[in-house]
Amino acid sequence: MAEIERVIPQKSAEQFVYVAQQLRREFEKTAADVDASGAYPADNMRLIHETGLDAICFPREWGGVIGSAPNEDLEAIAEIFTELAAGESSTAQIFNVHRGLTFELFSGGAMSNERKQTLHREIMKEDARICSPAAEPTKKRFSFQTSCKPVPGGVVIDGTKYFATGCEGSRYGVAPVLMDGFSSVEDGGLHWVLVRLDAPGVTLNRDWDNMGQRATGSSSVTFNNVFIPDGSHWSGNAGGQRSNPTSAKNISGPVSQIVMAAIILGMGFGALDAMCTYIREHVRPTNPEWKDQTEDPITQHHIGRYSTMLAAARSANRDAARSVVRFMRKGGSRADVSVAMMHAKVAAIDAAMTTAGELHRLCGGQSTANKYRLDRFWRNARTLSTHDSQDVKLRQIGSYILGGVEPPANYVT
Repeated sequence: MAEIERVIPQKSAEQFVYVAQQLRREFEKTAADVDASGAYPADNMRLIHETGLDAICFPREWGGVIGSAPNEDLEAIAEIFTELAAGESSTAQIFNVHRGLTFELFSGGAMSNERKQTLHREIMKEDARICSPAAEPTKKRFSFQTSCKPVPGGVVIDGTKYFATGCEGSRYGVAPVLMDGFSSVEDGGLHWVLVRLDAPGVTLNRDWDNMGQRATGSSSVTFNNVFIPDGSHWSGNAGGQRSNPTSAKNISGPVSQIVMAAIILGMGFGALDAMCTYIREHVRPTNPEWKDQTEDPITQHHIGRYSTMLAAARSANRDAARSVVRFMRKGGSRADVSVAMMHAKVAAIDAAMTTAGELHRLCGGQSTANKYRLDRFWRNARTLSTHDSQDVKLRQIGSYILGGVEPPANYVT
């Protein structure tokens, strides 16, 4: 394995784009095996830790590289996750969840300084990870039923969470719960807990068996009378971007979606890399006068088409990240930021799905053999792109352009 440079001193997120490019080449060597096994990508996560990339998870006052205006580095963050996902996309998704939660915990005022110091040591010295057991199978988004009851010295939680990406390799989970005495989170009942996943009463159900992003371990987690000590739980209004996502000034939705688009985009670049490698090494030339299939004009045409779609989507995502920075610095229309993000995400999905979906078209029948796992790019892109509706985004873009109807401010717009 090639030695990957550790960035010292740590000054900016942009420095880590080069590190992510190196990690991409390491991750892609074992990506097919990671997909085949579906096991937590422990080696990849260890490499992330060893290269110092955890610095993008922390504010500067905690030894990280993210400044007081956290989204100033969004373009670099998106580039980092495009590179990581091009190498192995489950790893990128797991690390992005950990990054977002870690930054929020350390930039907000919900936890005591003493608790932060302990958690910082665990992450930086022991490679501890954090996941997000948040979702519940209700028809209404954020209609949480996992209960939270005050007890002496803390709270006790009961319930089941789903899509806990990275839980199989995480030490902690950050979970939204419903405080006892409230009928809903809208009534003020939203509460957050930082729970150890090896605590008594916590069960990782290991029931993630989806076609794509197989190594994310996005299983359900059951909490049965789990005690959370004081200092590791807080009110939903205690600060952080999650406290009021519907505010016209809150851009956590576009920010998170730009990074999501970056990961999907990386899947497309990974598919293009794998396609070109397979064509060079395995595909017989359709014309005996050619040295290899790379001389085929039709193949050249399609590779050019995929590359152009991916490049355009990457440019759109960079523009969306810059629109966030402009909004932070100068204000303006949140709707414009949201639409820029939606343009980028739709373009990223289309580019990745087209590239991954047509891979076998150029690589031929032998490329469908399971030993190559080349279908993983399409499976991964299709799986992650269903996180929220692409069609709704297209309708919201059109509604804004035609009638000036602004997209709602929420977690995905």
